[in-house]
Amino acid sequence: MKNFILLLALSLLLIGCGNQIKTVPPLPGTLPNVLTSEKIDTDIYFDATVSMKGFTTLAASNVYLTLPDLLGDLCNSAGEVKFFAFGEQIRPLDGRTYRQFTTPEVYTEPITAVANVIDRADTNHLSIIVTDLFESESDWSNVTQKLREKFFANHLSVAVIGIRNSFYGEIFDVGLNAAKLRYNSFDNPDRYRPFYLLVMGRDDIVKNFLRKFNERQTLPNDTGYLLLSENLTETPSDFSNFELGEVENFYSDDTLGLDNRVKEFGVDKFSEAASFIFSWQYNPPLGACPIDLSDVDTDVEIFSVNGEEWSPLENNDVRVSFLKDNRQADIFLIKVSLTPEKSLAEGKLNFVRIKVMPKEQGYRLPPWVELWSVNVDGAAKIFDGSKTLNLTRVLGSLKDSISSASRPALMNINFVVTP
Repeated sequence: MKNFILLLALSLLLIGCGNQIKTVPPLPGTLPNVLTSEKIDTDIYFDATVSMKGFTTLAASNVYLTLPDLLGDLCNSAGEVKFFAFGEQIRPLDGRTYRQFTTPEVYTEPITAVANVIDRADTNHLSIIVTDLFESESDWSNVTQKLREKFFANHLSVAVIGIRNSFYGEIFDVGLNAAKLRYNSFDNPDRYRPFYLLVMGRDDIVKNFLRKFNERQTLPNDTGYLLLSENLTETPSDFSNFELGEVENFYSDDTLGLDNRVKEFGVDKFSEAASFIFSWQYNPPLGACPIDLSDVDTDVEIFSVNGEEWSPLENNDVRVSFLKDNRQADIFLIKVSLTPEKSLAEGKLNFVRIKVMPKEQGYRLPPWVELWSVNVDGAAKIFDGSKTLNLTRVLGSLKDSISSASRPALMNINFVVTP
């Protein structure tokens, strides 16, 4: 009987919106991902080109020699793991033959085609590419475009882990003449050469892998992390985590039983200013890009129910303000204010979606990227083998790609206002 009364009240409320709808249409847009413990398969691609051989030849502080087993152990607990070798083509590896990557003899491929691996990658899996970021014909713009279209545009994340490792071998395409250089790091950590893991997949899975990999690192090699995600915090910054404070001309409601990432408000007086305040702590994930929190952008979209669909409203006076909490240095108070009659459709169910984002100039690469990057404009003899050619440009293009495909957000403030 109690359930019947509740359903009747909800039906009357929605009919009272003037749209004669019986249910709430799916909310427009994409809500932030929910962290889960779901099992997921992993595909690991090892670059088998000759430029990778030098990572296997010296024993001192050699993380690369332990990498096949480490990746297998880390990912086996989450689901099925498959290994592949690639050069221009991709070939699957059976059983435990992936351990052959600890020996120099297997690195025979003459052409590196990371772009082909991106084409092959299954977006329902976690994909990991082990490479030195060398791409034949230096065609990283093609790789960046494929990552933007396949991952960033579909709300997926890409991370880069860089590890400086002992190296004795040949480095290719150095300088304007694409020269070949013999390089020996000896046992000197200052001369170690970086290799990289490209980690691609669902945001929560990628973030979890970075944490686990960091915890399992036992050798003191320099390691850099870069995370390119549309969600710039460790856990989703939305109403599932916000602590609501002072409220003016709004009142909390739960009539519709919405997802806890979306807050439901009623409004007392439609013609008067309304606002709410919540506390927020910026909790950056491992590998986060440095962000300027003093100057951010906000994107506001408002929809009202029209029949069985959400229709966008053109004008609003919504304002988002950052206020410091003087009691705690790392806590912000966020105030959202609006005048209902200027922003909402009266007598209808309204949905307000606010995205708070860093500005482009306030979203930067981590400092380690520039430190590990070298640009060569002249002869090969000036090349520094302890650094990666054009790393800043390569990773900068990835950062720009996620900014254009899906502006990374500090928080998502999603709420409905019932009539």
